[in-house]
Amino acid sequence: MIAHTQTLFGAVALVAVIMGSCLILVGQLRHRDGMLTTGLGMLSHSLAYIGFTLFGQVSMWITYVLANVLLSTALSFYTVSLPLIHARRPPWRLAFAFPLLLGVLLSLLIDTQEPRQLVACVLLFTQCLVILHLSRLHAVAGGRAHRVLMIGAGISLFGLGIRVVVILSGAPTEMHYDVSNLKQTVSVAIGAATIIMLSFGLVLLSRERIESELRQTALRDTLTGIPNRLAILEQLADELERARRQRIPLSIAMLDLDHFKQINDSYGHLIGDAVLMHCADHLQQRLRRNDSIGRYGGEEFLLILPGTDASGALELVDQLRQSLTQHPAQGEGHVIALSFSAGVHGLTPAEHDDVTSMLLKADKALYAAKHAGRNTQMLAATS
Repeated sequence: MIAHTQTLFGAVALVAVIMGSCLILVGQLRHRDGMLTTGLGMLSHSLAYIGFTLFGQVSMWITYVLANVLLSTALSFYTVSLPLIHARRPPWRLAFAFPLLLGVLLSLLIDTQEPRQLVACVLLFTQCLVILHLSRLHAVAGGRAHRVLMIGAGISLFGLGIRVVVILSGAPTEMHYDVSNLKQTVSVAIGAATIIMLSFGLVLLSRERIESELRQTALRDTLTGIPNRLAILEQLADELERARRQRIPLSIAMLDLDHFKQINDSYGHLIGDAVLMHCADHLQQRLRRNDSIGRYGGEEFLLILPGTDASGALELVDQLRQSLTQHPAQGEGHVIALSFSAGVHGLTPAEHDDVTSMLLKADKALYAAKHAGRNTQMLAATS
């Protein structure tokens, strides 16, 4: 079915104005979520299509040069929205160099036909490739928004490819904005799909990024920055299942800072917080790549040591304990000696082993270490 090209341009422009205005109203509240620039991109897109609608009725400077520059500007706004959504610095100069270059080249080629059309297509094609690359680069782990963006950019590339093929085949007049034919109908429809998919993809990407940050915040200890109790227990459950499936050893260690209450009472809670941060950072830096540490509660930490049997875990914890005693915490001119007591439990998991039983055995071993005078580690009983 062949539709009236300029009517299609007008309809797409109307939809883009409505969607862009809504995003700008939302984006004004949070300039760093990319919604404001996405909305500005849609408004630029709509103004470009309004210019195409007037092709043949007013000056070519407006309906071709300005309209294509506005279309390029829209793609530039979409480009900078991607890093903005992730609160990263966008490539402003690179992004907006495209519409500036396009404006200069079209001004020089305004009296030509094929050259100006090819220049417009090539530069817009390049911008779509940039969006395609950045969509993959700024994908949220486990998210799908980048796929929508990549499909939108891919559709636009296909539409521009159609225009290039028609122009190179010697029929550039068929791509004039006041000509209605099947190629133009498909091309404009692709343009409409591009607007919808890019805008929807950017909104969805912003949502995925926020949800990802909230999840990370929910699973991180706000003081030390390491996984909190919920996160480390989830990880332990995953490691236990993996160790059971692969029939490999798994060990855990419950660490408790010695005399931490005295540190709080003697130096204050701010120094106490600094001590906890020092311990978490020191221990985390000295763990092996596959090991994990989380704040279990208060001054207690939980270590997960995959692929490590009980004797290996006991040796590793002893090394960590000695290292911490050799690196005291410092704050407000005070040097605070540190040590910890630890309960270690290691096994090759069977079907009846679970997280609760592992924690109970490690906790009993920790109690035994404290009872033995602290600053030591004990291995849990095997029975």
